[in-house]
Amino acid sequence: MERIFHCFLLIHLFFSVIPECATASIVISSVPVYVTSKVDWWFALKHCRTHYSDLITIRNETESEELGGYKGWIGLHRQASDGVWKWSGGDENASNIIWANGEPHSGEDCVYKSYIRLKSGNCSHLKYMLCTEENLILVQEMKTWEEAYEHCEELSAEGSMRKYTLPNSFASPASNRKKIRESTTTNEVWIGLRFLADKWFWLNGKPVSISHLPNCPPPMQHCGALDTNDNKVKIMDCSEKRNFLCSMKP
Repeated sequence: MERIFHCFLLIHLFFSVIPECATASIVISSVPVYVTSKVDWWFALKHCRTHYSDLITIRNETESEELGGYKGWIGLHRQASDGVWKWSGGDENASNIIWANGEPHSGEDCVYKSYIRLKSGNCSHLKYMLCTEENLILVQEMKTWEEAYEHCEELSAEGSMRKYTLPNSFASPASNRKKIRESTTTNEVWIGLRFLADKWFWLNGKPVSISHLPNCPPPMQHCGALDTNDNKVKIMDCSEKRNFLCSMKP
């Protein structure tokens, strides 16, 4: 295994990283994180973005019900200057907000979850917070396997504790597979499977148990991709360009 990662390090160092403009990415799956520290809305936003991904977005009653009885700040707020409600993730305008009866109130520009429905509140008040952790992301950009690897490694925002890489296997719920298939612009997406030093390996070093992989693949076909049509792993030329997945490191 040491030999494998030594070879991979040499390849990794060979490539230089070129700064790029922001690219389109789709969150395939995320998990809610309930934080039982009482803070104001702005501190909650900073905390969630530093330690997780963002304050949570709740677009309908179904999403709210899935969170059960948890209460706290969420990622909905408005600027006093224009009065437009926006979600913190991507600054998206909010529509069809599931307000509780009598909400929102004038002068209350931040929102918290109270049981199922949402209520406005003074941003300086102290409440628990509901964060979200994006654990699988599809990047809709054409990159080689190595470029995709570099992109995932650098995906975390400056100062964030989140770290990403190409996925180290792919066992995912049907809903995730469907979302990937509908969102990708390529039939295959890169994952964290590589052939080096006469062995197939996942980037986290775990053994590969995919029986149909050749022991001696053709030249250049040393990288693994997920075929979104049948959800099977296939080998490809590492220099081809495809969309790719980034998964959060454990």
